[in-house]
Amino acid sequence: MSKLVKFALGVLVLLLLILPWWMNPYMLQIIILTITYAMLGLAFMLSMKVGLLRFDIAGWWGVGAYTTAMLMKKTAMSFWFTLPIGGLISVILGWLVFVIAIPRGMMVFFLFGMIASMALYQVFGSVQFFGGWGGTGVVPPPSIGSFEFVSKQSLYYMGLFFLAVTLVVYYLLYKSKIGRAWDAVGSSLKLASSVGVNVVRYRMANVLIGNFFIAVTGSYYVAYSLVAVPDTFSFHKSVFTMMYAVVGGLAHSLIGPIIGSIVVTFIPEYLRIAKEYEPIITSTAIILIIIFMPMGILGLINQRVKTWLVRRR
Repeated sequence: MSKLVKFALGVLVLLLLILPWWMNPYMLQIIILTITYAMLGLAFMLSMKVGLLRFDIAGWWGVGAYTTAMLMKKTAMSFWFTLPIGGLISVILGWLVFVIAIPRGMMVFFLFGMIASMALYQVFGSVQFFGGWGGTGVVPPPSIGSFEFVSKQSLYYMGLFFLAVTLVVYYLLYKSKIGRAWDAVGSSLKLASSVGVNVVRYRMANVLIGNFFIAVTGSYYVAYSLVAVPDTFSFHKSVFTMMYAVVGGLAHSLIGPIIGSIVVTFIPEYLRIAKEYEPIITSTAIILIIIFMPMGILGLINQRVKTWLVRRR
């Protein structure tokens, strides 16, 4: 890593650390949501590594959120203990669904995931144990000793920590042997199988790792919102997760979803002045980005930079 890159990373970390102290509460709330959506987008890109398109992310997001909400509300369990429990439940339920779907190919996986997401949404709303369609009710805030995570600043730092851990784990996985196997599976199933890669096993590992981190994102969302409501985890939220990856750039597994989540989250917020037209304007803007920047925002930047470097040479 060059000195310039290290310096740039240092400046970025410093900016992220001081950001909450010169942002108003409303903008800080939008940034917290952006962090949440970025983690969901990263999980979508994780599955794209093995050629699987996920429209089930909202369902597993809800599993993590409801696990944390129910355990904290009904048993007074610490937020930090609910994190791994929610992740584990998401992994177990995911295995039960995908042990049938993954061996039968991408289309069956897609359909099973979509059905699972819709079924979980109905369970959250219909089963009275989860609070019904009105949600769980207020959940106690997370705490460490006597300190409670109630301020926007503390929740921002918590989200930044979760995002950093997610990025580090994904980066290490991508650079490891399992990451190379994922790349082989994503490039060609037949070629990967011919060199001894167990496609089903590596795909299953990919999806279940994604499920764990999606559930952690759900737990973080409950820490921020202090309530879990079924409509938050409806199927169309999974479609938005795909948009974060596409807008940012599918060729960039780590940075792409973060850039995409910033764009897709902030465009609607700046259009609140025309609320009745906001969905139309947002959808049009995203379609234009996909048409004129098929490789995403980062793909366009890369192309411009390479062109500039060629001209300089």
